[in-house]
Amino acid sequence: MKKLTTFLILLFVINLADAQKVTVSESTEVIEKISRQGMSTVIALDNKKIEKAWEKQLKSYGKVDYSKGVYTVAVANIPSVSSSPCVITSVVKNTGKGTMVWWAIDMGKQHVSKNTSSAYSAAEKILYEFAIQAYRDDKNEQIEEAEKAVATAVKAQEKKVKEGQDIVKDVENNKQEKINLEQKLKENGEKLVQLQKDIEQNKKDQATAAENVEKVRKALELKKAELGAIGK
Repeated sequence: MKKLTTFLILLFVINLADAQKVTVSESTEVIEKISRQGMSTVIALDNKKIEKAWEKQLKSYGKVDYSKGVYTVAVANIPSVSSSPCVITSVVKNTGKGTMVWWAIDMGKQHVSKNTSSAYSAAEKILYEFAIQAYRDDKNEQIEEAEKAVATAVKAQEKKVKEGQDIVKDVENNKQEKINLEQKLKENGEKLVQLQKDIEQNKKDQATAAENVEKVRKALELKKAELGAIGK
């Protein structure tokens, strides 16, 4: 029952994830006392999980350095944003609404902003698709957990069904054993009656046998007497 409840909760969480909408907005962050123009999105998922995924994303652009909560890619190659190497500065942190992922891209002469429409659109798309993929990955994990919960619940159900079948079988066996015992008791009772009759008959047979022994003994004594009388 506990597993089934967990499964229902997981389904509820999955449905909530469907309601999540991803928005990317232009924003600034103060990095090393310098205000930097960039863009951010808030993902309603675990901070550690997002940090790990975002670091992996950044590594696809170049070598990542991390210091005091700030990710830096000094030589980043993002073809969709800039044809030349650029510098990425990024922060991932908790907010009241979830995990915020912010990044700024320095193309050398200027930072990516709404003033650089094509570069901004490309960077915005990257951040948007990252957030969407994060939700998808999270949902897949939830589905996997739900599937495990279903499998566990089904296994528990099958166990209970098997237990029920075994109980029914035991009841039937008990009924048959009772019938067999009752039959055996009946046969034992009939055998006891016969044995008692046999005892009485044996007593009579013993008496008859004793009478025969006495008759034969008397006949023997008579023959001995007749033998002794010969010639007298």
